[in-house]
Amino acid sequence: MIRLSRLIFVLLVGFLLGCQTEQANLTAVSTPIKPTPTAVETAAPPPQPTTLPPATSTAVPTSQPTTAPRPKVILSIPPDWEPTISPLIAQLNQSSAAWNWQLAPGGDADNQTANITLSNDANGVIVQRQPLALAVPFTTQWENMTLAQAQYILSNRHNLIVVLPWDALTPDWKALRVDGRFPTDADYPFHDSWSLAAEPGYETAVSELAPRLQAQLHESSVRITAVGDLMLARGLGIVMQQGNLAYPFANVSELLTAADLTIGNMESALGDIGQPEAKSYPFQAPPVAAQALAQAGFDIITLANNHAMDYGPEALLQGMALLRDAGIATIGAGANAAEAHTAHLVEVNGIKIAFLGYVNVPIEASAGFDTQSWTATETAPGLAWAKPDMIRADVTAVDQQTDLTIVVLHSGLEYVAEPSEPQTAAAQAAIDAGADLVIGHHAHILQGIQFYNGGVIVYGLGNFAFQITGDPETAVLNIWLDKNGVRQLELIPAIIQTSGQPRLAEPEESKTILQNVYFLTTLLNAQKGE
Repeated sequence: MIRLSRLIFVLLVGFLLGCQTEQANLTAVSTPIKPTPTAVETAAPPPQPTTLPPATSTAVPTSQPTTAPRPKVILSIPPDWEPTISPLIAQLNQSSAAWNWQLAPGGDADNQTANITLSNDANGVIVQRQPLALAVPFTTQWENMTLAQAQYILSNRHNLIVVLPWDALTPDWKALRVDGRFPTDADYPFHDSWSLAAEPGYETAVSELAPRLQAQLHESSVRITAVGDLMLARGLGIVMQQGNLAYPFANVSELLTAADLTIGNMESALGDIGQPEAKSYPFQAPPVAAQALAQAGFDIITLANNHAMDYGPEALLQGMALLRDAGIATIGAGANAAEAHTAHLVEVNGIKIAFLGYVNVPIEASAGFDTQSWTATETAPGLAWAKPDMIRADVTAVDQQTDLTIVVLHSGLEYVAEPSEPQTAAAQAAIDAGADLVIGHHAHILQGIQFYNGGVIVYGLGNFAFQITGDPETAVLNIWLDKNGVRQLELIPAIIQTSGQPRLAEPEESKTILQNVYFLTTLLNAQKGE
């Protein structure tokens, strides 16, 4: 009886233990897995297996959502714009642009399928605006017209004038001033505009294209002003030493300071040391002349001439230091040959320009002095002598560093209007090697201008600030350049007064000065075609 009771007790305990184990297993299986934070829980999750796969083995859907196609926009342009715009459209379509760009079939600006049209007007978003020049051949004795005359010519045309955008000008043509305003002046009245006009709903497409097209069409330019010989000794030197530094250039300073860069030839030593050389006319300007030049707006001075070492090599180096301290760069001279042939490199408005200076003048007839004896050597100060081979080498050496190269050349025969053979050889060697412009002086008179092999040679700008008995006629030369070279030339006549101080020429004086330069220029360029 006792055994039976024990048996019943053992069976009952086993039964109860088994029930508790089963309940525990059921509870473990039915406990839900906590969802990830990004999941949105919409209902109780189904039971999960007790063993979960690793996180890295989560299944990837067999199909991904596709990016919506970009909306198509059709652009209509004149046919001659296709080389400019087609590469830009291709770049947009290869980028993350919001629109799928296509050109209208045939490039017809009146195409009815176009959503955006590029037109020669200012009725949409302007992408290009440039001066519209009324131009005549450079040697034409015509410089200015009234606003009324210009408006009449624009409406009715003129058999001598061509009307074209500023970037289409070449230096053998010149833009006429309108009421005294040059095309690059802010208040010039005539402009050529191109704009993008969109159908409703395509305004954002214009916003996508316009800034890129504006950047591509924008063309920077540089205005350089150049003058001839600056001899700041004699009377001009005395006035400056008395404290009037503005005197030498007081009548022309607005022209000199308005340019991006102003350049001249220092036709004397500069400083207060050294002894005069045994030559006909040794000159030495006082040290304050450096400050006077800086105050007048000069940025670059060439020292490659037949007076830079009038007071010896130490005075040359002193003058260079004075100019440097005044913020003026020098070219054409140095402590040795390497420095004398080193180009001055400057960047203006995004355009890199190299300046080089050289001298090649005859032996003095009266004293027998030979300027070539001042040629810099590997160890001695001096000047860069204008050997055509050396000029070619120097221009070639800076070609990869710059957009433009300008050579300043002191050469020719005194008081002879026709360029000498060494002068022509040196100037043409510079252009043939890749220079864009040659600016010359030494003859003490104005000489002609040659349009040669894609470049421009201004053979002689005469004297400028110089107390000397001789021809008082001179000119300020304005040159506009872009990355393609010389765009435009302008001569502003001036007269050197007996004190050596230049002033602007009166109308009748201007007419005579320009007539002379244009005549010499016509001869030079007629010879080119023979």
